[in-house]
Amino acid sequence: MKKSWRTLLLSLLTVSCVWLLTGIVAKAATIKDGLYQVPVKILKAKEETTSTANQFFGSQAVARVTGAHTTLLLTSDGAQFISAMTVAQQPAVVVKTVGKQALYQVTVTGQKSPLAASFKLTTPVGKMTETARVALDWDQAKPLNDSTTTTALLAAGTTIAQQAAKKAPVTPTTPAIASTKTVTATPSVKQYWRYRVLQGDKMRASQANQYYTNVATVTSSGTGYRVTLKVQYATSLKLGAHAVVPESINGQPVPASHVTYGKSGQNETMTYWFEISKLSQLTAKLIPGQIHVTVPALNMSQVFPVRFQFAASGAADQAQAVQVAALPDKTTRATPTANTNATSDQTTQKLPATGDQSPQIEVLIGLILLSLSLIWRGGWDREQR
Repeated sequence: MKKSWRTLLLSLLTVSCVWLLTGIVAKAATIKDGLYQVPVKILKAKEETTSTANQFFGSQAVARVTGAHTTLLLTSDGAQFISAMTVAQQPAVVVKTVGKQALYQVTVTGQKSPLAASFKLTTPVGKMTETARVALDWDQAKPLNDSTTTTALLAAGTTIAQQAAKKAPVTPTTPAIASTKTVTATPSVKQYWRYRVLQGDKMRASQANQYYTNVATVTSSGTGYRVTLKVQYATSLKLGAHAVVPESINGQPVPASHVTYGKSGQNETMTYWFEISKLSQLTAKLIPGQIHVTVPALNMSQVFPVRFQFAASGAADQAQAVQVAALPDKTTRATPTANTNATSDQTTQKLPATGDQSPQIEVLIGLILLSLSLIWRGGWDREQR
């Protein structure tokens, strides 16, 4: 009797396996050549949850199946931040734009899912590389037609791009920050000082350096000198007027009354100022600061530490200022190194001392993102460099 039950159980298991395998084979056979509309999501690189990047891609993809190859069209309204993208280690390129939606095309093998993806991003705080996964729901694939021509593929892609545009959410804007121009008497002294923006704890240029104009205006005031810094970035980036907000400078918070926003040609501009009692304070040490960077399209809103290194001296005009060395050979109040036999870089030994040991900007970006894990770690929701 026991043997009979065992035989019966084995038979049932065998039949079940055959039934399941038959179903899988039959299902696979339904993916024949032609065009399909396939639901798609962008997942985190190492988790089954949705990546922050998912909101910048359409929920439907177009797939052209031709034998062992599948050509995918993905829609995205975040193309202005994507300098390069790969899916399954294959390059995804923009083949058409429909309004604000870009159609990315990539060819992969078979109908696998999820597919590893990589994104190279360009944001106001520099360039980043993020990872994620493209998950295609082939079980819900909807046949469109039997055509496999490029014309039919692009036509289907245009349709889903138009649908994505209608469903695209309104990009949130950064709350306006009041700014007031302070009117002062005509200064008796006006100089221009070259500077560069360094990372929070390393003698390297910060990613923010490319958005500062690198020449400060220094004017005399009743109690000393006013130092004005300027930030500008292209309006075409669509970051809004308050993408960069100064939080602190030289150990002091920056009042809203010290900040002015505006436009210059094709650029958004922001200027802010702080005061020093004497000019030698510009070169006595690196001047620490913090800036708040907001990238609405990447859901990035983070404060980053920076430091300002001024040239050895100022100049009467901007043209002369840019000729002054940004790295002075000697610094005011330089402290001799204790170990004269040290083998560290000689240039680093000549740099001004710093009073700020905050984490560098690239590490913080790493913690964001992605957040862009991007600005788009763990997928697009990472991090600083």
